[in-house]
Amino acid sequence: MKLSTIKDVARIAKVSITTVSATINGTAPVSKALQERVWEAVKTAGYHPDPVARNLRTGTSKTIGLIVPDIATPWAAHLAKAMQRALSDIGYNMLFASNDDDPEREFREIELFSSHRVAGLIIAPTTHGEDYAGRLADAVHTPAVLVDRVIENSRFDSVTDDNHFGAQLITRYLLKLGHRDIAFMVGRPGISSSDERYAGFLETMAAAKVTVRDELIHHRIHLREHAFASVQKLMTLPRPPTAIACINIAQLLGTMAGLQNMGLRVPDDVSVISFDGFHPAEGWNPSITALTQDITTVSTRAAELLLARIEGKVDTPPQIIRVAPSLTVRTSCRAVPGTA
Repeated sequence: MKLSTIKDVARIAKVSITTVSATINGTAPVSKALQERVWEAVKTAGYHPDPVARNLRTGTSKTIGLIVPDIATPWAAHLAKAMQRALSDIGYNMLFASNDDDPEREFREIELFSSHRVAGLIIAPTTHGEDYAGRLADAVHTPAVLVDRVIENSRFDSVTDDNHFGAQLITRYLLKLGHRDIAFMVGRPGISSSDERYAGFLETMAAAKVTVRDELIHHRIHLREHAFASVQKLMTLPRPPTAIACINIAQLLGTMAGLQNMGLRVPDDVSVISFDGFHPAEGWNPSITALTQDITTVSTRAAELLLARIEGKVDTPPQIIRVAPSLTVRTSCRAVPGTA
């Protein structure tokens, strides 16, 4: 099937190509009568303007590129939905890409979106590899805002969860229930969200004067299978934990599967709590006590920051905005027996 062209529109409307272009792109005044003829011809011809070509001609774009590490995660799906709504509210469209947490693919996606002349980028950065901040700065040539992860000494604004505060909420809740032997799963080093959550946990335990047992802290747990294996080790210790804190959905899934595989019940045998509230927590048995991220506010603030940079309304150093999560208490945690 042959696609219609601007020439077809001009022929149907019986006007010049220049008039059609001026009407569609708003580059020159056209009488109301002629505009109506042109738009009617556009519908008749089934013509769809090429946004990339238009961007090249006008030097402007109403499209934003969103790049995330893994579209399969519930967090990324919620972010994309909320971000599309936030951008639509300010008159922008969105392109979306996912890179499986591979920085090389991430940089190719940045290059691809740049070739489409997007007005700006919102990036949930992979943050992997040496001199990542420098590579990202060299790759991005358009206004950009980072979400979810913070990069030290970055030239970009960032909007992220208040991970330190979230760790405080989770740890204080477990301490209130009488838990002292708390296992904590840490992700890969260098990932700001993981590092901040672990730091918040340690600081809260120290403030409560509770000793953190080294054997209850498991590092580099970022895949489901890692958490599955980790649980086997934790629950076969001479003195196993009374509670396990997960920092993402992959850890939670692996933890629950590992406990089930061992014939252990939550919360009767061990309490489980999670940072990532984007899972069917209410439908699980037990339902999972978890932090709920305010993804709508994250998306709105990121879109507002990006628009301000695009329009040149701000000329300030990069800022970091942290959005507080909330703790939703369900049934996966119980008080330690004998605790008042």
